Amino acid sequence: MAERLKYLATDSRSLQELIQGGYLYVDKTEHLYQMIRKGSPSKYWFLARPRRFGKSLTVDTFLNIFSGCKELFKDTYIYDKHDFSSFPVIRLNMNNTDNYGLEEFLYTLKNNVILPVADELGVIGNFPFDAVTPSTWLNYLLDSVSKKYGKQVVVLIDEYDYPLLDSIPNKTFEEISKRIESFYSALKAREERIKFCFITGITRFSQVSIFSKLNNLIDISNDPDYTALCGYTDDEINRYFSSFFRQYFEKENIDSEEEKRKFRLEIKEYYDGYRFSLDSDISVYNPVSIGRFFTNGCRFENYWIETGAQSLVDKIITGHPELFREGTVFSVEEAATRTFKIDEIFSQNPVKDSIYSYLIQAGYLTMKCNDYGNIILDYPNREVRDTMNAKVISTYGLTVGGARIQHLKKAFMEGDTKGIIKMFQEAYMNIPYDMFLEKERNYQIAFFTVLMLLGFDRVEAEERTNIGRIDITVTVKKGLVYIIELKLDENADTVLNQIKEKKYYEKYLEEGNTIHLLGINFSSIERNITDWKEEVIS
Repeated sequence: MAERLKYLATDSRSLQELIQGGYLYVDKTEHLYQMIRKGSPSKYWFLARPRRFGKSLTVDTFLNIFSGCKELFKDTYIYDKHDFSSFPVIRLNMNNTDNYGLEEFLYTLKNNVILPVADELGVIGNFPFDAVTPSTWLNYLLDSVSKKYGKQVVVLIDEYDYPLLDSIPNKTFEEISKRIESFYSALKAREERIKFCFITGITRFSQVSIFSKLNNLIDISNDPDYTALCGYTDDEINRYFSSFFRQYFEKENIDSEEEKRKFRLEIKEYYDGYRFSLDSDISVYNPVSIGRFFTNGCRFENYWIETGAQSLVDKIITGHPELFREGTVFSVEEAATRTFKIDEIFSQNPVKDSIYSYLIQAGYLTMKCNDYGNIILDYPNREVRDTMNAKVISTYGLTVGGARIQHLKKAFMEGDTKGIIKMFQEAYMNIPYDMFLEKERNYQIAFFTVLMLLGFDRVEAEERTNIGRIDITVTVKKGLVYIIELKLDENADTVLNQIKEKKYYEKYLEEGNTIHLLGINFSSIERNITDWKEEVIS
């Protein structure tokens, strides 16, 4: 008899739905217990994680813990350690606000966020409907709920920064942020009413003083003890998804341990790599990607990156594609990994560290290591890398679809340089007339970024040698290397001779290596590759 698998809910935010519906639940309650146990260092906690990483499910799990729903937690870590006393819970979902203007924000904050909770908890009768100050609404809610139930209140705020992020395209950030500060000030003013408070979001804005006003707020976003609170670790993938692996291997008739190992490593390459603390070696997989991967027959696709609006990221890349020319390696000061200023991203003179800081918090970049006070960043995995590179390519007007990528990869694998050049020429032909690549660097960036989509062992820009820098080095596979030099409005003979004269190839002169020296010239008039020369060393 075939092994029965648990259901997979790729977007559930309800613990009750998971447990009672027979869905797979990855137990994270050990982390939650550390926050609420006796002797915990604070009652105020904050966690920043990228969208669709399980923040809302975490909030819902806290709701069920403090609502006394002990039986939902049978077989979890917390079941026999917590007393499950019941407290009134105020859960505020800030996703339910609109931010086209201040009036719309205040209206939806009151009517979509506050009033439904007041109604559910039975305290809507004396609500200050005429008040216009957001803190008045939350103060009333905290006071009236605490008095009615005769207990302290648990406050759970999901996506605290949604109104702020949503206000950026509408240019209402400043006025919305002032009202947000007023709203959250009630958490400090009514501290004696609060038993426990947990706040989630994507970002930490330095302009919003919620963190400074709540001086006993513990931010666990980069705490090594909580790096695995959201997302799945390698151990959790192996433990909770073992039956899914077995079913796939049986279906595909995979018996070889080596083939199983390669399949497992490919999943890791695609979906693992999010690292939230440099003091921990733990990285996590995106839970949406893993869930959809298994429910879609173990097909490698870009799942998480396509599950929501990317308007801010698109705006950043469109405005500043040069910031991504390195392809994989980025660097910021350590302080930039914790907070940023929104006006430093969308001003006429943007601050690179603020841009990278936002991308870290949004999940598009991740921390790799600390290099004497500078944090080295990278794309967390292939899913994000391929999507980001495709976005960079599109800023140059290039259209490089999946089929063309596969044909280009095949041409490289076969050493078919003529075919490689032809496909690049076809791609550059699609650049709109009004999008003129006037600088040599822009042609190089666009060329390099296409190569990054091919998934080769190594693609490096501006590789240093003892007498110069190689524009692009591509290790296609073991034994096959391309050394590429790109110039604008020169001739291919001159470009190729630069590679030979500076002996860029010497470090690759190993027995069995075939090295393609490829000089390419772009024409600013024809806006395409007009000349190329190649020499092969083997």
